[in-house]
Amino acid sequence: MTELAKKQLRGEKTKKKILEVALKLFAEKGFNKVTVDAIVKKSNTSKGSFYQHFRTKSDVFLERFKEVDTFYLEVYKSFPADMDPIEKLSIFTQKLMRFLEDEMGKDLMKVIYSAALESNEHTYFLESNRYLFKILRRLLEEAIEKDRIHSAFSIEDMLTMVTQAYMGAIYHWGLQTTDRSLESLSMPLLQALLKGVAK
Repeated sequence: MTELAKKQLRGEKTKKKILEVALKLFAEKGFNKVTVDAIVKKSNTSKGSFYQHFRTKSDVFLERFKEVDTFYLEVYKSFPADMDPIEKLSIFTQKLMRFLEDEMGKDLMKVIYSAALESNEHTYFLESNRYLFKILRRLLEEAIEKDRIHSAFSIEDMLTMVTQAYMGAIYHWGLQTTDRSLESLSMPLLQALLKGVAK
Protein backbone atom coordinates (compact mmCIF):
# COMPACT_ATOMS: atom_id res chain seq x y z
CA MET A 1 0.00 0.00 0.00
CA THR A 2 1.38 3.41 -0.97
CA GLU A 3 1.89 6.22 1.53
CA LEU A 4 -0.95 8.18 -0.13
CA ALA A 5 -3.33 5.21 0.15
CA LYS A 6 -2.41 4.80 3.84
CA LYS A 7 -3.06 8.49 4.46
CA GLN A 8 -6.45 8.29 2.71
CA LEU A 9 -7.39 5.22 4.76
CA ARG A 10 -6.42 7.00 8.00
CA GLY A 11 -8.48 10.01 6.89
CA GLU A 12 -11.55 7.86 6.20
CA LYS A 13 -11.21 6.16 9.61
CA THR A 14 -10.93 9.53 11.33
CA LYS A 15 -13.96 10.86 9.45
CA LYS A 16 -16.00 7.79 10.39
CA LYS A 17 -14.97 8.12 14.04
CA ILE A 18 -15.93 11.81 14.16
CA LEU A 19 -19.25 11.05 12.44
CA GLU A 20 -20.17 8.25 14.85
CA VAL A 21 -19.20 10.23 17.96
CA ALA A 22 -20.99 13.39 16.78
CA LEU A 23 -24.22 11.53 15.99
CA LYS A 24 -24.10 9.78 19.38
CA LEU A 25 -23.58 13.10 21.17
CA PHE A 26 -26.38 14.75 19.20
CA ALA A 27 -28.74 11.92 20.17
CA GLU A 28 -27.73 12.14 23.84
CA LYS A 29 -27.58 15.90 24.34
CA GLY A 30 -29.31 17.58 21.42
CA PHE A 31 -27.72 19.23 18.41
CA ASN A 32 -27.47 22.74 19.83
CA LYS A 33 -25.86 21.60 23.09
CA VAL A 34 -22.98 19.80 21.38
CA THR A 35 -19.93 21.82 20.37
CA VAL A 36 -17.21 20.96 17.87
CA ASP A 37 -14.81 20.98 20.84
CA ALA A 38 -16.92 18.31 22.56
CA ILE A 39 -16.97 16.17 19.41
CA VAL A 40 -13.21 16.49 18.99
CA LYS A 41 -12.54 15.66 22.63
CA LYS A 42 -14.86 12.64 22.72
CA SER A 43 -13.56 11.28 19.40
CA ASN A 44 -9.94 11.83 20.47
CA THR A 45 -9.23 13.76 17.26
CA SER A 46 -8.35 17.38 16.51
CA LYS A 47 -10.24 20.46 15.37
CA GLY A 48 -8.13 20.41 12.23
CA SER A 49 -9.31 16.87 11.51
CA PHE A 50 -12.92 17.85 12.11
CA TYR A 51 -12.79 20.80 9.72
CA GLN A 52 -10.87 18.78 7.16
CA HIS A 53 -13.93 16.51 6.84
CA PHE A 54 -16.87 18.74 7.86
CA ARG A 55 -17.39 22.47 7.34
CA THR A 56 -19.94 22.71 10.16
CA LYS A 57 -21.76 20.51 12.67
CA SER A 58 -24.67 20.41 10.22
CA ASP A 59 -22.44 18.69 7.68
CA VAL A 60 -22.39 15.67 10.00
CA PHE A 61 -26.14 15.27 9.37
CA LEU A 62 -25.59 15.87 5.67
CA GLU A 63 -23.03 13.05 5.54
CA ARG A 64 -25.35 10.67 7.35
CA PHE A 65 -28.25 11.47 5.05
CA LYS A 66 -26.10 10.85 1.99
CA GLU A 67 -25.58 7.31 3.35
CA VAL A 68 -29.32 6.96 4.03
CA ASP A 69 -30.21 8.10 0.51
CA THR A 70 -27.76 5.56 -0.93
CA PHE A 71 -29.72 2.84 0.91
CA TYR A 72 -32.99 4.17 -0.56
CA LEU A 73 -31.50 4.00 -4.06
CA GLU A 74 -30.45 0.38 -3.52
CA VAL A 75 -33.99 -0.50 -2.41
CA TYR A 76 -35.48 1.20 -5.48
CA LYS A 77 -33.09 -0.56 -7.86
CA SER A 78 -34.05 -3.93 -6.35
CA PHE A 79 -37.66 -3.68 -7.56
CA PRO A 80 -38.60 -5.72 -10.66
CA ALA A 81 -39.53 -3.41 -13.54
CA ASP A 82 -42.98 -5.00 -13.92
CA MET A 83 -43.94 -4.68 -10.23
CA ASP A 84 -47.05 -2.61 -9.54
CA PRO A 85 -45.93 0.97 -8.66
CA ILE A 86 -48.35 1.20 -5.71
CA GLU A 87 -46.84 -2.02 -4.31
CA LYS A 88 -43.35 -0.59 -4.88
CA LEU A 89 -44.29 2.56 -2.97
CA SER A 90 -45.69 0.51 -0.09
CA ILE A 91 -42.61 -1.74 0.15
CA PHE A 92 -40.29 1.25 -0.24
CA THR A 93 -42.05 2.97 2.68
CA GLN A 94 -41.78 -0.14 4.87
CA LYS A 95 -38.04 -0.45 4.21
CA LEU A 96 -37.49 3.29 4.67
CA MET A 97 -39.23 3.34 8.06
CA ARG A 98 -37.43 0.21 9.28
CA PHE A 99 -34.10 1.71 8.25
CA LEU A 100 -34.78 5.01 10.04
CA GLU A 101 -35.73 3.18 13.21
CA ASP A 102 -32.95 0.58 13.13
CA GLU A 103 -30.07 2.64 11.73
CA MET A 104 -30.87 6.19 12.87
CA GLY A 105 -32.93 5.55 16.00
CA LYS A 106 -35.64 7.57 17.69
CA ASP A 107 -33.32 9.83 19.70
CA LEU A 108 -31.33 10.91 16.67
CA MET A 109 -34.45 11.45 14.55
CA LYS A 110 -35.87 13.68 17.29
CA VAL A 111 -32.65 15.70 17.27
CA ILE A 112 -32.71 15.97 13.47
CA TYR A 113 -36.31 17.22 13.50
CA SER A 114 -35.73 19.75 16.27
CA ALA A 115 -32.48 20.98 14.65
CA ALA A 116 -34.26 21.40 11.32
CA LEU A 117 -36.92 23.54 13.02
CA GLU A 118 -34.38 25.69 14.83
CA SER A 119 -31.79 26.24 12.11
CA ASN A 120 -31.79 27.28 8.47
CA GLU A 121 -28.70 25.11 7.89
CA HIS A 122 -30.74 21.92 7.55
CA THR A 123 -32.31 22.57 4.15
CA TYR A 124 -30.92 19.25 2.85
CA PHE A 125 -33.81 17.34 4.40
CA LEU A 126 -36.26 19.05 2.04
CA GLU A 127 -33.96 19.36 -0.97
CA SER A 128 -35.65 18.05 -4.12
CA ASN A 129 -32.35 16.64 -5.45
CA ARG A 130 -32.18 14.03 -2.69
CA TYR A 131 -32.53 10.43 -3.88
CA LEU A 132 -35.50 10.05 -1.54
CA PHE A 133 -37.56 12.66 -3.38
CA LYS A 134 -36.34 11.58 -6.83
CA ILE A 135 -37.38 8.00 -6.06
CA LEU A 136 -40.79 9.02 -4.70
CA ARG A 137 -41.36 11.21 -7.77
CA ARG A 138 -40.42 8.33 -10.11
CA LEU A 139 -42.71 5.87 -8.30
CA LEU A 140 -45.59 8.33 -8.50
CA GLU A 141 -44.89 9.00 -12.19
CA GLU A 142 -44.97 5.24 -12.80
CA ALA A 143 -48.30 5.00 -10.98
CA ILE A 144 -49.77 7.77 -13.12
CA GLU A 145 -48.31 6.30 -16.35
CA LYS A 146 -49.86 2.92 -15.50
CA ASP A 147 -53.18 4.56 -14.66
CA ARG A 148 -53.01 3.53 -10.99
CA ILE A 149 -53.64 7.03 -9.56
CA HIS A 150 -56.48 9.45 -10.29
CA SER A 151 -55.39 12.08 -12.79
CA ALA A 152 -56.99 14.76 -10.60
CA PHE A 153 -53.81 14.68 -8.50
CA SER A 154 -50.65 16.26 -9.86
CA ILE A 155 -47.23 14.76 -9.21
CA GLU A 156 -46.40 17.75 -7.00
CA ASP A 157 -49.57 17.29 -4.93
CA MET A 158 -48.93 13.57 -4.55
CA LEU A 159 -45.28 14.11 -3.64
CA THR A 160 -46.31 16.65 -1.01
CA MET A 161 -48.93 14.31 0.45
CA VAL A 162 -46.55 11.34 0.68
CA THR A 163 -43.79 13.52 2.17
CA GLN A 164 -46.22 14.94 4.73
CA ALA A 165 -47.35 11.42 5.62
CA TYR A 166 -43.73 10.36 6.17
CA MET A 167 -42.85 13.43 8.23
CA GLY A 168 -46.04 13.23 10.26
CA ALA A 169 -45.48 9.57 11.05
CA ILE A 170 -41.86 10.18 12.07
CA TYR A 171 -42.84 13.17 14.22
CA HIS A 172 -45.68 11.20 15.87
CA TRP A 173 -43.35 8.26 16.50
CA GLY A 174 -40.84 10.62 18.11
CA LEU A 175 -43.53 11.80 20.54
CA GLN A 176 -44.60 8.27 21.50
CA THR A 177 -43.43 6.81 24.79
CA THR A 178 -44.54 3.31 23.79
CA ASP A 179 -42.43 0.70 22.01
CA ARG A 180 -44.60 0.87 18.89
CA SER A 181 -42.45 0.75 15.77
CA LEU A 182 -42.16 3.52 13.20
CA GLU A 183 -43.31 1.08 10.53
CA SER A 184 -46.48 0.17 12.44
CA LEU A 185 -47.33 3.87 12.84
CA SER A 186 -46.57 4.92 9.29
CA MET A 187 -48.03 2.12 7.16
CA PRO A 188 -51.75 2.58 7.99
CA LEU A 189 -51.43 6.28 7.12
CA LEU A 190 -49.69 5.61 3.81
CA GLN A 191 -52.09 2.78 2.90
CA ALA A 192 -55.09 5.04 3.59
CA LEU A 193 -53.49 7.77 1.46
CA LEU A 194 -52.80 5.38 -1.42
CA LYS A 195 -56.28 3.89 -1.18
CA GLY A 196 -57.72 7.40 -1.45
CA VAL A 197 -55.82 8.28 -4.63
CA ALA A 198 -55.62 4.88 -6.33
CA LYS A 199 -57.92 3.83 -9.17
